Amino acid sequence: MEREGKFSNKTFWIINALVFAFFIALMVVATMYDLKINHALSDPDSFFADLFALVGEYPAYFAVPVGGVIVFYNAPLFFEQYKRILIRVVGCLAVFGGWFFFLYAGTKLTEIPHLVGFSVVGAVGIGAATLWVGSFVRKETMNKLFKYGVFLIVFTLVTLAVIQISKNVFCRMRYRDMIKEGNFDGFTPWYKINIARENPNPDYAYTSFPSGHTSSAAHIFVLCVLCDLYPRLNKKSIRAALNAACFLFTAVVAVSRIVDDAHFLSDVLVGGYVTYLIFVLCRFCFFGKGIYNFRIAENKIKDCEIGG
Repeated sequence: MEREGKFSNKTFWIINALVFAFFIALMVVATMYDLKINHALSDPDSFFADLFALVGEYPAYFAVPVGGVIVFYNAPLFFEQYKRILIRVVGCLAVFGGWFFFLYAGTKLTEIPHLVGFSVVGAVGIGAATLWVGSFVRKETMNKLFKYGVFLIVFTLVTLAVIQISKNVFCRMRYRDMIKEGNFDGFTPWYKINIARENPNPDYAYTSFPSGHTSSAAHIFVLCVLCDLYPRLNKKSIRAALNAACFLFTAVVAVSRIVDDAHFLSDVLVGGYVTYLIFVLCRFCFFGKGIYNFRIAENKIKDCEIGG
C-alpha cells in the first residue's frame, strides 16, 4: 500500500513557502546592502574561508561520478546489446568526466603544473577505483538505485547549465577584483544584466552572480532523497534533521564565500536557492510520489530472469 506522496503533503508546501519568504526578505536586504555587507565580513585570509572554498564544491562534484557508477552497473537490465553498451558509455562518461571536472576546475590548495595532464591521469585512476568499489555493491541494490543514479546526473547537469548561463548573462564583477582595483566603481546591483559588458581587465573573472560554490554546496540536498529511497528513513524526525543539516552546510558555505571576497550576499542567495528549486523540480519528476517506486527496476530484473 503506497503512502501519501511527499509533494501532496501540506507541511512540505508550508515549509517551502516559508523558505521562499525568507529568501525574498534576504534578497531585499542584499539589494540595499550588498557592498556594505562585504565590507563588514571581508577576511580572505581566514582559515574558515579557505576550508569551505575547498570542501564547499564537493557535493556537486561527487554527485556525477556516484550517479555514473550506479548507471554503469545497471546495463544488464536491458536486453538489447546497443542499450547495454549505451548505458555503459554513459556511466563511464559520468564517472571519468565527473572526476576530470573535479580535478581540473575544483578549488585547490596550490597551483598544479600541467593541470590538464594531471586531471586526465587523476580522473582515470580515481574513476577506475570508483568503478572497482562499485563492483562490491549488491546487484539488487544497484538495480533499485538506478533511478537515483540518473537523477544525480540530470540534476547536476541542469543546475550547472543554469548557473553558468546566468554568470555569462549578468557578468558581475567580483568584490576581490574591486579591491585589487582600489575602488568599487565596477560594482553593479545583482539585477543588472551585463551580457554585452566590456571588461576592461581580462585578468578579472566577471562571474560573481550567481555563486557557483553555493550552488555546488546546495547539491548536498540530494542526500534528502535517501528518505524517498528507503522506508526506514522516511520519518519526519529524520527528514527534518537531514534537511536542517543540508541547509546549515549550504548556509555556512554561502557565508564563507562572502568572507573570502568571492561573492556578495545576493550572489550566494540566488546560487543556493535556484539550485534548491531545481532540486525540488527534479525530485518531483523522478520521485513524485514521495517514496521510491522500484517497479521499473523490478520488472527489468524479472524479465532478465525469465529471459535467462
